[in-house]
Amino acid sequence: MNRKKHFYNKKLFAYATNFGDCTISMIDTKNDKVTDTIPVGDQPDGITISPLVKQAYVSNTNNNSVSVIDLSSHKVVNEIPVGEGPVGIAATPNGRKVYVANFGGTTVSIIDVCKQTVKHIEVGDNPFDVAFSPDGRMAYVAVTISNVIAVIDTKKERVIDRIPITNGEFPRDLAVTPNGKKLYVANRGRGEPSTVSVIDLEENVVTNTINVGIRPNGVAVTTDGKKVYITNISSDNVTVVDACDDSIIATINVGDGPTDVCITPDGKKAYVTNFNAGTVSVICIRTNRVMTTIPTGKQTSDCAISPSCFPF
Repeated sequence: MNRKKHFYNKKLFAYATNFGDCTISMIDTKNDKVTDTIPVGDQPDGITISPLVKQAYVSNTNNNSVSVIDLSSHKVVNEIPVGEGPVGIAATPNGRKVYVANFGGTTVSIIDVCKQTVKHIEVGDNPFDVAFSPDGRMAYVAVTISNVIAVIDTKKERVIDRIPITNGEFPRDLAVTPNGKKLYVANRGRGEPSTVSVIDLEENVVTNTINVGIRPNGVAVTTDGKKVYITNISSDNVTVVDACDDSIIATINVGDGPTDVCITPDGKKAYVTNFNAGTVSVICIRTNRVMTTIPTGKQTSDCAISPSCFPF
């Protein structure tokens, strides 16, 4: 069986965290409607999917915990204590472990999804987000106050390098290109111009800086590696970048306070969470236009996309 074809034949859901009402909105990406609302912990922020165990992991900022959601039953089946003020969260490419950036402290928590055990690694002051190399050998952590990207060897589970951010302040969300050559870093900054740093992952140095909207936060690369989408919280828009030459292709107006963006595996749609509006804007990747806006919950913060556990 063609695994890629089988994957796309499954119904796809976007899961959006609602920070202000302690829930997850479950969106059917075929008709862009909310089909279920799942209660989780206090102030849910980040969300990631482990395909290995068919579970979603949600960082609860005010609980210092991670809720584990069974994607078959859409119920919380566990709550795992982690570090202080967890926000950014990401599963390794093989789904075996989940890394949690504890923004209220100095650590990244590593959850073993099968054993449900936790290990902590010191990375620096106020880590915000985590991204992985495509082969899963390296984890990249945005360490906000230190203004660096900490590089973790995932086999040894220790920091092996720190990449200084130049021409930007307060790194937030991260995204690695599918070929593993570039890392895009949204620098929250203090105002205009706000920037995105482009890091060469062969040399672990910043090679380019892109001026984007005000206070960029979320960043995602399309599955074909051609486009990068950056959410700008204070200018209520999304900057689209050509990943080949890092030029700006388009600027798309969305809802109030866009914080995060995730892209469907087929590369056709981008889902943008609008924190202040409590909505999700759906962008057509081909045209770079908003197709629809979905009411979700109070202070919609982060998103992730996964196929359901059942064939469509």
